[in-house]
Amino acid sequence: MTATLPDDGPPPSKMRRRAMAAYRWSDRFQWLTSLFKTPADVGFAIASTAVVGTVSGMTVLDAIESRANRQLTPHVEERARTTEKSTMIEIIGHDKAGRRGVFEVVVLNKDFMWVRASADALERQGKTIAATEIAATLLDADTRVSLAQAREIIAVGTASQEGEAAAELERARKRALRTAEIAGGRAPDWVPIYTLTLGQYREQCAACETTGTSWQRPFIFISVKDLQDGTVLAEALSDAMTGRENLPSPSSYSAFELEKLR
Repeated sequence: MTATLPDDGPPPSKMRRRAMAAYRWSDRFQWLTSLFKTPADVGFAIASTAVVGTVSGMTVLDAIESRANRQLTPHVEERARTTEKSTMIEIIGHDKAGRRGVFEVVVLNKDFMWVRASADALERQGKTIAATEIAATLLDADTRVSLAQAREIIAVGTASQEGEAAAELERARKRALRTAEIAGGRAPDWVPIYTLTLGQYREQCAACETTGTSWQRPFIFISVKDLQDGTVLAEALSDAMTGRENLPSPSSYSAFELEKLR
């Protein structure tokens, strides 16, 4: 005798199918909201998901993925190495859209400093370096390699705490231009060069003031090693410089002015 198997019953009603679909979307909401930490982030995810169904799924999902990637990217500590004349610090930052930039900050050690109150002269162990010898004196083999491999170069200008704020800001701006002449002269002609005027040093960074480096009147340039397409350079660099153990935050200075020279 053949056993009679229970049939599957009538097909699901339209109301039941809608309920099941709503349940599946609820699961998706729970997954999306798990990627974010604040109520504002949750609201962003839910609103964006609603748009998926009515406007453009791909555009919104890209936005959510970018935001989620930034939230989930592990914090990467800076990697530092010392050369004959400098400290080289690799840092990583993201712009507000989550696009990544990789940078190498090159800081000459305390033997080499800007001459106090000067915007174009540098000194070595307290003695002014002849203008014709500056590049040869400052840039060792490692810093030349960093310049040669840079995708873009950022010449940094700073000034010490002493002095009137407006005057020191202008001095820092001129030092950035002079740094661009020195460092940029060793880079291929096709490499874009920027100046970054940080202005007057105003907030001490205890971990940054070591026997090897000083952040009062240092000679600094930054090699851009990698940028994701569309990255906002100023945003990614500011993010990369913030919260680092051996690097002053942009808040340690009076300005953050990034300008393209070429």
